[in-house]
Amino acid sequence: MKYKLKLDYTADELKELKKLGDHYYSPMDAIIRVARADAVSGPFRKLRLRLPSIAVDEEFDFMADINNVVMGTAIFPEKMYWVYDSVTDQYLTEYERGVYGWFRWVGKNKRAQRTKEEWIHINPAYESMLVEVEE
Repeated sequence: MKYKLKLDYTADELKELKKLGDHYYSPMDAIIRVARADAVSGPFRKLRLRLPSIAVDEEFDFMADINNVVMGTAIFPEKMYWVYDSVTDQYLTEYERGVYGWFRWVGKNKRAQRTKEEWIHINPAYESMLVEVEE
């Protein structure tokens, strides 16, 4: 069974989480490595710096996420994209929901975001116009 990550992570933290799965075979080893007091540098620095800011009631979720990553049962969030026309400097937006919605071109307000696969399914021509949503 696969599990979604319980906490929200920055892009850098997600990269480090993925590395944990490559470096460790034991979830406990990975948790100990991230929690080590002297681990302020190295390959898992962002996760280590995140640890003090995690609320007490979220610590178990953090450990569960590490466990799921190392065990290969974690589902990472999908990257989201906007469709951007650089010629007109406009983005695609939805203005009425249907099966795929109705779209129109607008400025930066209310840009529609979907996964790459969803955009390509709607119109394969959008692939060259995709811009990754920044956090």
